[in-house]
Amino acid sequence: MIPNIKIPTYSVLNTNPNLFDNYENINRLILIGNGFDIAHGLKSSFKDFIVNYCYNLLQEFYHSMRYDDRLVSIGANIQIIFSNDGSKSLTLENALEKFIILKRNREINFKFKSNFFESIIEEIDNKNWVDIEIQYFDFLKRYLNNEQSVKSVNDDLNFIKSNFISYLKNEISKLSIRPNQDLHAQFEEPIFKFDTKPNTIKEKIEPESICFLNFNYSDLAKQYFNLVESSIYIPIHGEINGDGVNVQEPIFGFGDDMDPDYEKFESHKNEEIFKHIKSFKYLQFSHYRRLIDFIESKPFQVQIFGHSCGLSDRTLLNTIFENQNCISIKPFYHKNNDGKDDYEQRSYSIARHFRSKSELRIKVVNKEFCKPMVQPIMRV
Repeated sequence: MIPNIKIPTYSVLNTNPNLFDNYENINRLILIGNGFDIAHGLKSSFKDFIVNYCYNLLQEFYHSMRYDDRLVSIGANIQIIFSNDGSKSLTLENALEKFIILKRNREINFKFKSNFFESIIEEIDNKNWVDIEIQYFDFLKRYLNNEQSVKSVNDDLNFIKSNFISYLKNEISKLSIRPNQDLHAQFEEPIFKFDTKPNTIKEKIEPESICFLNFNYSDLAKQYFNLVESSIYIPIHGEINGDGVNVQEPIFGFGDDMDPDYEKFESHKNEEIFKHIKSFKYLQFSHYRRLIDFIESKPFQVQIFGHSCGLSDRTLLNTIFENQNCISIKPFYHKNNDGKDDYEQRSYSIARHFRSKSELRIKVVNKEFCKPMVQPIMRV
């Protein structure tokens, strides 16, 4: 079902940079990533989910001395006494640590039934973070010639996806927020001369139309969209309550068909390999087409709020960043309490989506003209 939303028709940008000096109408595309939801108090990271999963798993194990699901099987002799490591001392804060200790305990019959999930735990143990979608793509490449193994990994991902969505719905139900005025002001700030490619505009101008491209499953960004006139809202990765019929269900998988190994997928007869490739999910609803209509309509500036620009969205981000109408990419970076920030790390991630590094250097706004994303004050 295609939403009844009017998108204005504009003339396509003239590619001669010398003609941009008097260009008065520029759109803005706002990329909303997981950091945006986290800044509003939503525990929506993959690590938050894994911690919650481990907490629930350990609660059941400590109660019955056994646990079993698609990912993990744990058993123990009932005579084992957890005097210092039992359910009374279990908290969300120490659940992951206790889970890792448990899997190393030789007196416990601990078995990972999923190699995919085991790799996720190892990543968190070694690096304190994990990108499940990148891990998934690595396993697809590893099992390319084994159809049964690919299906097994897909089933694992479906199990994780289902549990993650249930977890996220519960976390969203705990929140009650009001849009932050200062963050709202960042969405609507003018487009400044030094934000754009050379010879684009002479003075600062107001964005004509603003598109909120929400990569999250929640609709927290929609509260800001409702405050902005002449705006468009696109939940590019689906919605938390999507049924796949009238509303797109959450898209969960990998989206880098620029990866050299992806060509091997296309020459392979195993269609199971494409079950969680984002490009094919985008074809099911009109969100991607509406995005293309917007970026092809006229020049636009990209603002980035809380999006890591990771490789799992590489194809889509490359389509946006290297579009001839893209004249500015302005990341609103995260600043820590100690004064350090992640602007440079963000620039590394953005660079991976460019084939043309000269385009990268003239489109990405210099740090001196960027600022941290406003951290909203929660109202619960």
